[in-house]
Amino acid sequence: MQRYFIAPDRFTGTTVVIDGGDFHHIKNVMRMRSGDRITVCPGDGKAYLTEIEGFSKGEVMARLISEIPEDPEMKVRVTIAHGVVKTKKQEEVVRRLAELGADAYLPVYMERSIVKAGAESAAKAMRLTAIAKEACEQSQRTRLLRILPPVNFDVFLNHAKNYAVKIYAYEEICGDVSLKSALSDLKDGNVIVLIGPEGGISPTEAERLSAEGFTAVGLGPRILRTETAPLYLMSVISYATEL
Repeated sequence: MQRYFIAPDRFTGTTVVIDGGDFHHIKNVMRMRSGDRITVCPGDGKAYLTEIEGFSKGEVMARLISEIPEDPEMKVRVTIAHGVVKTKKQEEVVRRLAELGADAYLPVYMERSIVKAGAESAAKAMRLTAIAKEACEQSQRTRLLRILPPVNFDVFLNHAKNYAVKIYAYEEICGDVSLKSALSDLKDGNVIVLIGPEGGISPTEAERLSAEGFTAVGLGPRILRTETAPLYLMSVISYATEL
């Protein structure tokens, strides 16, 4: 069944009003009619079965029938912090993280980022949010992947103090700390994982991360691309906590 994330202020009593791109998709792409049913989510972890009652200029009116008893979200809230990368790579990472169940995506400007601070724009943020919304709908989630504003490394370290588990992927790691052991006791709560940009995490950044309580982990014997590592990490966290 088609699923749409609708802003909470569009819900009134037992009615939800749908407009914008979702109106176009319902009316012109899916060619739905009055009486057809869809699932709507206000983004708070709940989902509702609704029935379309009618169309007006630019709007769809639907009636809430019942709450759908489902909980597809991860018990662990995972924020993927990612050294800022080129736009196409970033868009693909956001799409896959939304499908895999991440809670938030945080771009971080780092020493080796090819894309420098100041390149972000409102249009780019809106596009990432739209990509996340579409992917969350497709994967039948009840919460949206949150796209956080880009930050510099100092702000990131301060932000990370709010997390119970802090991990960074580092190809230069010495010792035997594995991702498996770092996640061994993770059952719920929140975790933040940092992946470097195309050039990786610098030694200076690694030292500062360790000083702030981050655990450095390796991702196996092969070196992964910056756009592959976040997906690998989310898959491992899902396996460790859900399967």
